[in-house]
Amino acid sequence: MQHEIVLKDGTRFPALGFGTCAIGDWQQDDDYVVDTILKAIKAGYRHIDTASLYGNERSVGKAIKASGIPREAFFVVSKVWDTEQGYDETLNAFDASLKRLDMDYIDLYLVHWPNPAKTQATWQALEHLHAQGQVRQLGLSNFRPSDIEQLLSFAKVKPVYNQLELHPYLTQQALCDVCDKHDIYVSCWSPLGSGTWSGVPTNEKPIADAVVLGIAGKHGVSAGQVILKWDLQQGRIAIPKAESDKNIKANFELDSFELSAEQLSAIDQLNRDHRYGGDPDTAYEGNMKMQVPD
Repeated sequence: MQHEIVLKDGTRFPALGFGTCAIGDWQQDDDYVVDTILKAIKAGYRHIDTASLYGNERSVGKAIKASGIPREAFFVVSKVWDTEQGYDETLNAFDASLKRLDMDYIDLYLVHWPNPAKTQATWQALEHLHAQGQVRQLGLSNFRPSDIEQLLSFAKVKPVYNQLELHPYLTQQALCDVCDKHDIYVSCWSPLGSGTWSGVPTNEKPIADAVVLGIAGKHGVSAGQVILKWDLQQGRIAIPKAESDKNIKANFELDSFELSAEQLSAIDQLNRDHRYGGDPDTAYEGNMKMQVPD
Protein backbone atom coordinates (compact mmCIF):
# COMPACT_ATOMS: atom_id res chain seq x y z
CA MET A 1 0.00 0.00 0.00
CA GLN A 2 1.57 3.27 -1.13
CA HIS A 3 1.69 6.10 1.40
CA GLU A 4 -1.01 8.68 0.81
CA ILE A 5 -1.56 12.28 1.91
CA VAL A 6 -5.10 13.22 2.94
CA LEU A 7 -5.84 16.94 3.19
CA LYS A 8 -8.53 18.44 5.40
CA ASP A 9 -10.89 18.90 2.44
CA GLY A 10 -10.61 15.19 1.63
CA THR A 11 -8.16 15.56 -1.25
CA ARG A 12 -5.90 12.51 -1.52
CA PHE A 13 -2.66 12.16 -3.40
CA PRO A 14 0.39 9.89 -3.30
CA ALA A 15 3.12 10.90 -0.86
CA LEU A 16 5.69 9.62 -3.35
CA GLY A 17 5.94 11.76 -6.45
CA PHE A 18 8.13 11.85 -9.53
CA GLY A 19 10.47 14.84 -9.78
CA THR A 20 11.21 16.19 -13.26
CA CYS A 21 13.86 18.85 -12.59
CA ALA A 22 16.73 18.49 -15.08
CA ILE A 23 15.69 15.24 -16.71
CA GLY A 24 18.29 14.77 -19.39
CA ASP A 25 19.62 18.32 -19.17
CA TRP A 26 18.54 21.60 -17.66
CA GLN A 27 15.30 22.88 -19.28
CA GLN A 28 15.26 19.97 -21.74
CA ASP A 29 11.79 19.48 -23.24
CA ASP A 30 11.72 16.73 -25.84
CA ASP A 31 10.88 13.11 -26.56
CA TYR A 32 13.50 11.88 -24.09
CA VAL A 33 11.77 13.74 -21.25
CA VAL A 34 8.36 12.48 -22.38
CA ASP A 35 9.64 8.89 -22.53
CA THR A 36 11.22 9.18 -19.06
CA ILE A 37 7.99 10.44 -17.53
CA LEU A 38 6.08 7.67 -19.31
CA LYS A 39 8.43 5.14 -17.70
CA ALA A 40 7.57 6.62 -14.31
CA ILE A 41 3.85 6.46 -15.07
CA LYS A 42 4.22 2.84 -16.16
CA ALA A 43 6.00 2.11 -12.87
CA GLY A 44 2.98 3.49 -10.97
CA TYR A 45 3.68 7.16 -10.31
CA ARG A 46 0.63 9.40 -10.42
CA HIS A 47 2.05 12.44 -8.58
CA ILE A 48 4.19 14.44 -11.05
CA ASP A 49 6.19 17.52 -10.01
CA THR A 50 7.28 20.19 -12.50
CA ALA A 51 7.77 23.98 -12.63
CA SER A 52 7.83 26.75 -15.20
CA LEU A 53 11.58 27.16 -14.64
CA TYR A 54 12.28 23.49 -15.40
CA GLY A 55 11.25 24.11 -19.00
CA ASN A 56 9.55 20.73 -19.36
CA GLU A 57 5.87 21.37 -18.66
CA ARG A 58 5.03 20.48 -22.27
CA SER A 59 6.69 17.10 -21.83
CA VAL A 60 4.75 16.46 -18.63
CA GLY A 61 1.46 17.20 -20.38
CA LYS A 62 2.36 15.10 -23.42
CA ALA A 63 3.38 12.13 -21.27
CA ILE A 64 0.17 12.18 -19.27
CA LYS A 65 -1.90 12.32 -22.47
CA ALA A 66 0.17 9.58 -24.10
CA SER A 67 -0.25 7.31 -21.07
CA GLY A 68 -3.94 6.81 -21.87
CA ILE A 69 -4.74 7.22 -18.17
CA PRO A 70 -7.43 9.82 -17.34
CA ARG A 71 -6.12 13.23 -16.26
CA GLU A 72 -8.13 12.90 -13.03
CA ALA A 73 -5.93 10.01 -11.92
CA PHE A 74 -2.90 12.33 -11.68
CA PHE A 75 -1.80 14.88 -9.12
CA VAL A 76 0.17 17.51 -11.05
CA VAL A 77 2.29 20.13 -9.31
CA SER A 78 3.81 23.23 -10.89
CA LYS A 79 5.32 26.48 -9.61
CA VAL A 80 5.51 30.20 -10.29
CA TRP A 81 9.13 31.37 -10.64
CA ASP A 82 10.71 34.39 -8.92
CA THR A 83 10.71 36.61 -12.02
CA GLU A 84 7.01 35.83 -12.54
CA GLN A 85 5.84 36.97 -9.09
CA GLY A 86 3.33 39.79 -8.49
CA TYR A 87 -0.45 39.74 -9.01
CA ASP A 88 -0.82 40.17 -12.78
CA GLU A 89 2.53 38.54 -13.44
CA THR A 90 1.50 35.40 -11.55
CA LEU A 91 -1.81 35.15 -13.39
CA ASN A 92 0.04 35.43 -16.70
CA ALA A 93 2.62 32.86 -15.59
CA PHE A 94 -0.10 30.42 -14.58
CA ASP A 95 -1.88 30.81 -17.92
CA ALA A 96 1.40 30.06 -19.70
CA SER A 97 2.01 26.96 -17.54
CA LEU A 98 -1.52 25.69 -18.11
CA LYS A 99 -1.12 26.08 -21.88
CA ARG A 100 2.23 24.30 -21.87
CA LEU A 101 0.76 21.46 -19.81
CA ASP A 102 -2.32 21.44 -22.09
CA MET A 103 -4.58 20.97 -19.08
CA ASP A 104 -7.71 22.60 -17.69
CA TYR A 105 -6.39 22.83 -14.13
CA ILE A 106 -3.36 22.20 -11.94
CA ASP A 107 -3.78 20.18 -8.77
CA LEU A 108 -1.21 22.09 -6.70
CA TYR A 109 0.44 25.40 -7.56
CA LEU A 110 3.44 26.61 -5.56
CA VAL A 111 5.35 29.83 -5.03
CA HIS A 112 8.76 28.50 -6.06
CA TRP A 113 10.92 30.70 -3.78
CA PRO A 114 10.05 33.36 -1.20
CA ASN A 115 10.12 36.98 -2.33
CA PRO A 116 8.70 38.81 0.71
CA ALA A 117 8.17 42.09 -1.16
CA LYS A 118 5.81 40.35 -3.58
CA THR A 119 4.42 37.50 -1.47
CA GLN A 120 1.07 39.12 -0.73
CA ALA A 121 0.32 40.07 -4.33
CA THR A 122 1.49 36.69 -5.58
CA TRP A 123 -0.58 34.80 -3.02
CA GLN A 124 -3.69 36.86 -3.80
CA ALA A 125 -3.28 35.83 -7.43
CA LEU A 126 -3.07 32.18 -6.35
CA GLU A 127 -6.20 32.63 -4.25
CA HIS A 128 -8.00 34.04 -7.30
CA LEU A 129 -6.97 31.00 -9.35
CA HIS A 130 -8.16 28.75 -6.51
CA ALA A 131 -11.53 30.52 -6.39
CA GLN A 132 -11.89 30.04 -10.16
CA GLY A 133 -11.20 26.30 -9.82
CA GLN A 134 -8.11 26.44 -11.99
CA VAL A 135 -5.93 25.39 -9.06
CA ARG A 136 -7.17 22.78 -6.56
CA GLN A 137 -4.58 23.39 -3.79
CA LEU A 138 -2.07 26.14 -2.97
CA GLY A 139 1.40 25.70 -1.57
CA LEU A 140 4.91 26.97 -1.05
CA SER A 141 8.46 26.00 -1.87
CA ASN A 142 11.62 26.93 0.04
CA PHE A 143 9.65 29.12 2.48
CA ARG A 144 11.37 29.84 5.80
CA PRO A 145 9.55 30.24 9.13
CA SER A 146 9.49 34.03 8.73
CA ASP A 147 8.05 33.69 5.22
CA ILE A 148 5.33 31.35 6.45
CA GLU A 149 4.35 33.66 9.30
CA GLN A 150 4.23 36.63 6.90
CA LEU A 151 1.97 34.76 4.49
CA LEU A 152 -0.36 33.48 7.21
CA SER A 153 -0.90 37.06 8.41
CA PHE A 154 -2.97 37.81 5.29
CA ALA A 155 -3.77 34.49 3.57
CA LYS A 156 -7.45 33.65 3.18
CA VAL A 157 -6.60 30.26 1.67
CA LYS A 158 -3.95 28.52 3.73
CA PRO A 159 -1.03 26.69 2.10
CA VAL A 160 -1.16 22.91 2.42
CA TYR A 161 2.40 22.15 1.35
CA ASN A 162 5.99 23.44 1.59
CA GLN A 163 8.62 21.87 -0.66
CA LEU A 164 12.13 21.99 0.84
CA GLU A 165 15.56 20.62 0.24
CA LEU A 166 15.46 17.85 2.82
CA HIS A 167 17.60 14.73 3.14
CA PRO A 168 19.57 13.01 5.92
CA TYR A 169 22.32 15.65 5.79
CA LEU A 170 19.77 18.53 5.91
CA THR A 171 16.82 17.54 8.07
CA GLN A 172 15.50 21.09 8.71
CA GLN A 173 13.73 19.94 11.87
CA ALA A 174 12.91 23.44 13.16
CA LEU A 175 11.28 24.37 9.84
CA CYS A 176 9.42 21.06 9.76
CA ASP A 177 8.07 21.82 13.23
CA VAL A 178 6.75 25.19 12.03
CA CYS A 179 5.07 23.54 9.06
CA ASP A 180 3.53 20.89 11.29
CA LYS A 181 2.21 23.58 13.66
CA HIS A 182 0.32 25.15 10.74
CA ASP A 183 -0.86 21.87 9.15
CA ILE A 184 1.47 22.32 6.19
CA TYR A 185 2.84 19.09 4.72
CA VAL A 186 6.58 19.00 4.07
CA SER A 187 7.70 17.80 0.65
CA CYS A 188 11.35 16.93 0.03
CA TRP A 189 13.16 17.99 -3.09
CA SER A 190 16.53 16.36 -3.62
CA PRO A 191 15.46 13.73 -1.06
CA LEU A 192 18.48 11.53 -1.76
CA GLY A 193 20.94 14.37 -1.30
CA SER A 194 21.49 16.08 -4.66
CA GLY A 195 21.31 15.00 -8.23
CA THR A 196 24.15 14.38 -10.64
CA TRP A 197 23.78 17.95 -11.91
CA SER A 198 25.24 19.27 -8.66
CA GLY A 199 28.66 17.81 -9.34
CA VAL A 200 28.81 16.26 -5.86
CA PRO A 201 30.66 12.92 -5.83
CA THR A 202 28.48 9.97 -4.90
CA ASN A 203 30.66 9.13 -1.90
CA GLU A 204 29.78 12.50 -0.36
CA LYS A 205 26.02 11.96 -0.55
CA PRO A 206 23.69 10.46 2.08
CA ILE A 207 23.18 7.38 -0.10
CA ALA A 208 26.84 6.50 0.61
CA ASP A 209 26.59 7.08 4.37
CA ALA A 210 27.61 4.06 6.45
CA VAL A 211 24.55 4.32 8.69
CA VAL A 212 22.16 4.37 5.73
CA LEU A 213 24.02 1.54 4.01
CA GLY A 214 23.93 -0.54 7.18
CA ILE A 215 20.17 -0.14 7.49
CA ALA A 216 19.76 -0.94 3.79
CA GLY A 217 21.74 -4.13 4.22
CA LYS A 218 19.54 -5.30 7.07
CA HIS A 219 16.43 -4.91 4.93
CA GLY A 220 17.92 -6.09 1.65
CA VAL A 221 17.08 -2.83 -0.13
CA SER A 222 19.04 0.10 -1.55
CA ALA A 223 20.23 3.17 0.37
CA GLY A 224 17.91 5.31 -1.74
CA GLN A 225 14.92 3.18 -0.79
CA VAL A 226 15.83 3.55 2.90
CA ILE A 227 15.98 7.34 2.65
CA LEU A 228 12.66 7.59 0.82
CA LYS A 229 11.03 5.28 3.37
CA TRP A 230 12.49 7.46 6.15
CA ASP A 231 10.58 10.40 4.67
CA LEU A 232 7.30 8.61 4.05
CA GLN A 233 7.15 6.94 7.47
CA GLN A 234 7.43 10.35 9.09
CA GLY A 235 4.54 11.79 7.12
CA ARG A 236 6.58 13.70 4.56
CA ILE A 237 6.26 13.80 0.78
CA ALA A 238 9.23 12.85 -1.40
CA ILE A 239 9.73 13.63 -5.09
CA PRO A 240 12.86 11.81 -6.28
CA LYS A 241 14.01 12.19 -9.86
CA ALA A 242 15.36 9.22 -11.77
CA GLU A 243 15.94 8.42 -15.42
CA SER A 244 16.84 4.73 -15.66
CA ASP A 245 14.17 2.03 -15.49
CA LYS A 246 16.03 0.45 -12.59
CA ASN A 247 16.08 3.57 -10.41
CA ILE A 248 12.57 4.69 -11.35
CA LYS A 249 11.19 1.32 -10.26
CA ALA A 250 13.37 1.01 -7.16
CA ASN A 251 12.32 4.43 -5.85
CA PHE A 252 8.69 3.39 -6.17
CA GLU A 253 9.02 -0.06 -4.58
CA LEU A 254 8.98 0.74 -0.88
CA ASP A 255 6.30 -1.57 0.47
CA SER A 256 8.46 -4.59 1.30
CA PHE A 257 10.00 -3.17 4.49
CA GLU A 258 9.45 -0.84 7.45
CA LEU A 259 12.08 1.10 9.37
CA SER A 260 12.11 0.76 13.15
CA ALA A 261 11.92 3.77 15.45
CA GLU A 262 15.60 3.26 16.21
CA GLN A 263 16.49 3.28 12.51
CA LEU A 264 14.46 6.42 11.86
CA SER A 265 16.23 8.12 14.76
CA ALA A 266 19.65 6.98 13.55
CA ILE A 267 19.04 8.64 10.19
CA ASP A 268 17.72 11.79 11.89
CA GLN A 269 21.06 12.03 13.72
CA LEU A 270 22.97 12.29 10.43
CA ASN A 271 22.02 15.95 9.99
CA ARG A 272 24.93 18.22 9.04
CA ASP A 273 22.89 21.29 7.98
CA HIS A 274 24.49 20.74 4.60
CA ARG A 275 22.81 22.14 1.50
CA TYR A 276 23.49 20.90 -2.00
CA GLY A 277 21.05 23.38 -3.54
CA GLY A 278 20.19 27.05 -3.07
CA ASP A 279 19.73 28.72 0.31
CA PRO A 280 16.56 30.86 0.64
CA ASP A 281 18.63 33.36 2.66
CA THR A 282 20.91 34.09 -0.30
CA ALA A 283 19.23 32.74 -3.45
CA TYR A 284 17.21 35.78 -4.52
CA GLU A 285 19.80 37.64 -6.59
CA GLY A 286 20.86 34.53 -8.47
CA ASN A 287 17.30 33.38 -9.01
CA MET A 288 16.33 36.70 -10.58
CA LYS A 289 18.96 36.06 -13.29
CA MET A 290 17.32 32.75 -14.25
CA GLN A 291 14.64 33.02 -16.89
CA VAL A 292 11.65 30.83 -17.66
CA PRO A 293 11.86 29.52 -21.25
CA ASP A 294 9.00 30.12 -23.66
